[in-house]
Amino acid sequence: MTSVGGNADRGIEVVASDVQVVRGSAAWCATMQVCWDNMMETLCDGGPLNPLGGTSELVRALNASRLGRGALPKDHFYAYSGPKNNRARREIETEVRRRFGQSSEVLDQLDWSEPSPGMTSLLFYCMLYRKFSFLVPFGVCEEESWGDGDTCVTFFEAYDPDQRLSRKMRQQVKPLYYKDRQHHAVSLQTKEGDSVVLVRSPQGGSFSEMWANTLEQAKRAGSTQTRPLDDHDSFMCPNLSLKLSKEFRELEGLEFLDVKERECIIDQVLQTIALSLDNEGGEVKSEAAISACGGALPDFSHIRNFDYDGRFALFLAGGEARANSHPYLALLVDDIRLFQQR
Repeated sequence: MTSVGGNADRGIEVVASDVQVVRGSAAWCATMQVCWDNMMETLCDGGPLNPLGGTSELVRALNASRLGRGALPKDHFYAYSGPKNNRARREIETEVRRRFGQSSEVLDQLDWSEPSPGMTSLLFYCMLYRKFSFLVPFGVCEEESWGDGDTCVTFFEAYDPDQRLSRKMRQQVKPLYYKDRQHHAVSLQTKEGDSVVLVRSPQGGSFSEMWANTLEQAKRAGSTQTRPLDDHDSFMCPNLSLKLSKEFRELEGLEFLDVKERECIIDQVLQTIALSLDNEGGEVKSEAAISACGGALPDFSHIRNFDYDGRFALFLAGGEARANSHPYLALLVDDIRLFQQR
């Protein structure tokens, strides 16, 4: 990853919320929203965070978004909310390695020194990691001109010079709508079930508006706009590769009251976004962290952790588990080593 703030020379704006207005090249990932939502849940009982010095456009956007934790598939991310200490750091490092085979780069950028006497530190952390591949690798283009023709880029396309795989390539490109050469959208199928949605000339001021407008136009599209690609249709997408990081200094130092009227302050807010996309598939990794401190440690006893990392039983049943239902297989796992293939 680039150092904090190192994306500035790339000219790509990293936005914390999907409802923020974006201009020019920009990137967003839900990891920051997950951290913010978990902080509101922990300190504000799920209500909006209201800075004592008055709210800002960014805070209002983070309070208003609905694309955080609840909108993500569970296997796409890992999140931590709790005390900020070395034990938490070890737990996070262990979990992201176990779940995704990844290491954290954000944790090294956090301040792990002890808080001032009478203060306690909290950490809200999230990693999203996903690797996906296309059903059939697309063909690779020679460098083509981009936009006004001053820049040449490498693209991938639904074309095989030998014609053997062109049809299969086109089949994994699903048109969502097509108005004209400058206004259209497609969805690319992947083996893992994720969709890569590409929208030419998106409409809207924020990513949230662009997505809603894309879905609305796809809903209204007629059969001629959504027909499968044939021999005369073309598809071409540029290879992508980016590594960005940002420290949201405008959020640091914000003071607010938690649900019990205790004063809290946000210390650090960091996010990284890495993405690669080529003719075979892609990979995305994003981390976010918000550290805060206050006069008393919140009670985490209400948080439920459904973690089966001790002795547990497993049942398989036909249909739902309800009264009068019966399992057809059962396991009691006491020593996990016996249940791991070597």
